[in-house]
Amino acid sequence: MQVFHGTILTCDEKNTVANYLVEREGRIAYIGETLPTQYEVVPPIELGNNVMIPAFVDTHLHYSGFSVLHRMFPISDTDSNANILEQLKEYSANTRENIVVGFGATEYAVTEGHLILKEQLDLACNDKPAFIIKHDAHSGVANTLFLNAIQSKIANLRGYNPDTGELRQEAFMAACEFITHGLSTKKVIDSMVETADFLASKGIGLICSASGLGFIRDYDFDMERSVAKGLDNGMQIRAAYQTANMDKIAKKDMTRVVFANLDGTFSNMDAALIDNYETINNKGLSYFQDVDVQKFCINANRAGYQIALHAVGDAAFEQAVNAIAMALEDYPRYDHRHVILHGSLPTEQALKTCAKYKIMISMKPSMLSHTDGAEEFLESMIGKERLSRINPLRTIEDLGIKVCFNSDAPASDPDPILWIHDACNNKNKSQSVTVYEALRMATYNGAFSLFDEKERGSLEMGKSCDLTILDANPFDVPVDEIKNINVVDMYLKGKPYQRSRMGSMATMLRGMFPQ
Repeated sequence: MQVFHGTILTCDEKNTVANYLVEREGRIAYIGETLPTQYEVVPPIELGNNVMIPAFVDTHLHYSGFSVLHRMFPISDTDSNANILEQLKEYSANTRENIVVGFGATEYAVTEGHLILKEQLDLACNDKPAFIIKHDAHSGVANTLFLNAIQSKIANLRGYNPDTGELRQEAFMAACEFITHGLSTKKVIDSMVETADFLASKGIGLICSASGLGFIRDYDFDMERSVAKGLDNGMQIRAAYQTANMDKIAKKDMTRVVFANLDGTFSNMDAALIDNYETINNKGLSYFQDVDVQKFCINANRAGYQIALHAVGDAAFEQAVNAIAMALEDYPRYDHRHVILHGSLPTEQALKTCAKYKIMISMKPSMLSHTDGAEEFLESMIGKERLSRINPLRTIEDLGIKVCFNSDAPASDPDPILWIHDACNNKNKSQSVTVYEALRMATYNGAFSLFDEKERGSLEMGKSCDLTILDANPFDVPVDEIKNINVVDMYLKGKPYQRSRMGSMATMLRGMFPQ
């Protein structure tokens, strides 16, 4: 049994601030302003100037992909392609890896103003296949040796540019499968266990991973579920299957499905828009016809699944919302909790439809701030007017639509403090939300989106004792300084977070064969 004393932000529906929390056998036995006499014999853990809140929730990331890319050649703090190529040349000469993979390149963060070209990669790395993945984790550039190695797989796929070495859409996914197929299972599991520690350092105790992308035969899905069950430190991992194939979904014992991406990203100019991009006579790319998305949603909704649709552009957002609405008209469900992933550029009419059918939105609140220059780069592509409509949190909140947050890692590192800061300091100031609203979006609403609100997401009696300790009160610091708050500690099921005590393979086996 433990007694905590100090400032405790419960993030419950009434925005209750408590002074005492009692943990017993991993659950919250009491929370309130005063301490009942039966607990006075327990020496309290004094929070002092620190503040307790519920553990954060990341409702959409790609756990395996994020874990693997974090262990590869990082491209960061570079202001030119020349510097990247110099680092790549040195890394290639010293690494034992047979394939060189870099991650984090951004065309708007380098002086050249464009991605590295295939010919430049050939000069910097001429003895090994090399692939540089962009920061959005949706595209990359390969050298000639890499392209030759996968030529038979990508020759007829959408997104392959043999002249520049760029790989997007299906060609990019084929490249990822080629890379991950060469990784040992132990290395992938090691990375996943380490990633749990990274998430904990950010105060995150619950995540939902979209699996089934970039790994041959979708083996990431099964590995994630095994690791999730095998971890012994309380980290909660929910795996959702990302596929458009209903037959594959039916073979898995699961509740949440993520339909294959409806569109791409703004940075690749393949997010589906209603009007053309500013720089090209093109509206992006819709990967699926309306009828295909509608058919999937109708079948998945009737089967009782929770549907999540990736939609970045406004055209994709309307396609996603209309498909879910049609499915609910066909077969009404009271507590479906279907969700649009990202919904970065929603339309007014589609938002009204979300409110009517109680469709949630899982947003990436830091999409304009997690990388320097992102806002200016996006404005050059979609224009100032559309930029002002990115992530309209105030409008969405006022419509009564539940919003939760995500990182879409590896597209950006999970950072809930930055999410809250950016939600309260929206680039369009009229679309900022309050600190309490942002905290709820990062905690309770996230748990709610995963049907886990009775266990997590707020600090209330009977719930799992999953808490994060901050070094400052978000309500007390100036709103434009929230990003400077730090995570001090985290407790999961009442225990201070610790790295899994078993080896990575033992963790997976424990999950595969639970006692």
